Amino acid sequence: MAMTALAPTHGVHLAYRHEAVGGHIGLSKTRLPFATALDLYTVWRLSRLVQRLGISVLIPTKPVDVIAAGVTGRLCRIPTLARLGIVRRLGPYRRFAYDTMADGVVVNAGVIKQVLQTNGYSRPERIHVIHNGLDTDALDDALRRPALSVPPRWTVCCTASMIDRKGLDTLLRGFAHFHSLAGSPDARLVLIGDGHRRPFLESLARDLGIAPSTDFVGHMANPYPHMAAADVFVLCSRNEGLPNALLEAMYLSNAVIATDVGGIAEVVVHGQNGFLIRPDDWHAVGRHLLTLYREPRLAREMQVRAHETVRHGFCTMRMGQQLAEVCAALVERRKASVRSMTP
Repeated sequence: MAMTALAPTHGVHLAYRHEAVGGHIGLSKTRLPFATALDLYTVWRLSRLVQRLGISVLIPTKPVDVIAAGVTGRLCRIPTLARLGIVRRLGPYRRFAYDTMADGVVVNAGVIKQVLQTNGYSRPERIHVIHNGLDTDALDDALRRPALSVPPRWTVCCTASMIDRKGLDTLLRGFAHFHSLAGSPDARLVLIGDGHRRPFLESLARDLGIAPSTDFVGHMANPYPHMAAADVFVLCSRNEGLPNALLEAMYLSNAVIATDVGGIAEVVVHGQNGFLIRPDDWHAVGRHLLTLYREPRLAREMQVRAHETVRHGFCTMRMGQQLAEVCAALVERRKASVRSMTP
């Protein structure tokens, strides 16, 4: 996300660990092992990249990478700006990474900054809240396309990795509860994504009796047409920052039901542009789905408000400008520090 935001106006080079993460990104890039926080080979390779490409700022996204980048930054005398996109409590390891090895931290929700400060981050003035930006060109393209060639059924959608934190079991139970409340409605659930929990979730759908109405479509490079064709987007995560999938669904004019975790309440106003629920509350998922199913006028009003909320507040250009300003300030501060140490 940071790379996409900065790329139009700045040189960006990606150093990545896994091919599944970096292989499809169309930017200048180098694959490195990042085996440990103090992987000397990775630090050496990063240092060479900094020198060869004239890199001014390192922006790591995981604690282990923050430490490796921080070591590299100190060797090359450039700042490290860590990105944190989810609520994390600072134990000794994370405190060392974000408070000691990083020169600044960018978070995508105000609540993450609050948690860092509550957990003893010693330099709160170096925490910068920058909301994620969206690639609105791709989203607008999905909105302009005709609906997918599927039977016209009321559709609930979720795009998420199939891991425990995303709470997809809560969504399945909530959809089954909705089915029981509505009396076998002509509705379907579309789950976009993959992960180690998929076999369990497919088995759960069968046990709940909703397998015929549930589509597990797997990972999709471009999920936007499916999301744009949906009526409701549900996110039952147990922990988040401010998830892009939720912002994208709102831009694509979905009514949303989401757990009140992380920074989600910074964008979803309960009863106005969506519904907020507690984690694991599948009864509430079912009730809110029933409300949106039986009250199409309310659903449409929420869809319009959701789109307008995100259209006005979240864009890649704005994110890129804010990131560039933070990076420039870090570079100037590092230069001043180096000058002060020079006899």
